[in-house]
Amino acid sequence: MADNRRLPHLHARRLVGVAVALLLVTALAPIAGAETTEEKLAAAEREFDQLTDEIKAQQAILSQLAQEAAVLAQRWDEANARWEQITEELRTTRTELEAARQEYLDLRSQLNARARETYMDGPANGLEFLLGATSLADLSDRVEYVNAITQSDADLANAVQNLKNDLAAQEAEQQELQEKAAKALRAVEADRAALDAKMAEQQSALDKLNAAKARAEELVKDLEKQRARELALLTGMAANPNGLLQICPVALPHAVYDGFGAPRFSGGYHPHAGNDIIAPAGTAILAPFPGTARSSYNSLGGNAVYVYGANGYVYNAHLSAFSDKSNGPVQTGDVIGFVGETGDTNTNHDHFEWHPNVIPSGWPASPYGYSVIGSAVNPWPLLQQVC
Repeated sequence: MADNRRLPHLHARRLVGVAVALLLVTALAPIAGAETTEEKLAAAEREFDQLTDEIKAQQAILSQLAQEAAVLAQRWDEANARWEQITEELRTTRTELEAARQEYLDLRSQLNARARETYMDGPANGLEFLLGATSLADLSDRVEYVNAITQSDADLANAVQNLKNDLAAQEAEQQELQEKAAKALRAVEADRAALDAKMAEQQSALDKLNAAKARAEELVKDLEKQRARELALLTGMAANPNGLLQICPVALPHAVYDGFGAPRFSGGYHPHAGNDIIAPAGTAILAPFPGTARSSYNSLGGNAVYVYGANGYVYNAHLSAFSDKSNGPVQTGDVIGFVGETGDTNTNHDHFEWHPNVIPSGWPASPYGYSVIGSAVNPWPLLQQVC
């Protein structure tokens, strides 16, 4: 009976012990498994700093790739100009060759006709013609006439032979030009392939940069505003708020080189009045300063957008499409259109021109020796600051 009385007390003590243990486990669990807000922020800070380093590294890679792409773009442009020049020479020689062939055929036809006449007259007719002279003076005149006809036939035959020789020389020259054109075209295609590969490298580096930037922006939500400002400065496009061009007029990836004044042969020889910014189709074209945009079209430049600012205007050509900001007021960085190949070109790029209100004196010349063409000024020194 005594043991039975003690049993309820024993059960009670056990229940109290279990309850205390559960309370301890519940109380200690959050402390062991969860980070404090301060620890989360510290971890975010560390990750942000790591991403910052990654972004800087990607920007350095992008900068190097852009420089390499610029070299390849200029090489491609020079190869393309050589090919265009040889193609133009080929067109000229073909026209001359066709005219020479026609002249040759006409002379051959005359020579054949003269040969038929001589054959039909026969030698007897010539003799009768001479014997039919009524006087010595008449005979002398008739001999002179026959000799003149004979010399005319000889001259005609010589002219035909000379023209035939010239024709053979022109055909050989045309063959040589065709071989040069084929070689130049192969150089164009090889340089273009290298440029496209460099663009793909730029795009890969840009994708990595954007991924790091997106993750860093997520972290910024948990960090102080100063970090947001640092990130904006780090990942934003190169800017020169006090420059004539405040940002690069074409987004990445792109290749920019100084082709101002380079020879152009399409539509007749003329010097290139701008810089080409080569980029994949659909790459954004941006307003480089605040002002007013106006879209247009012409057969040479295709779809084009002008942006008029306080110091002058820029001209962008060959766009694939316009944006809703292509007409009307724009701010720096507004998308005004997209890179394409409309007009007289077969390469996706933005033909970019700078037309200042006042033509500067002593402006740096391009590698082709030009600093000003018409009202266009070489934009390369300005593009170097922001692209």
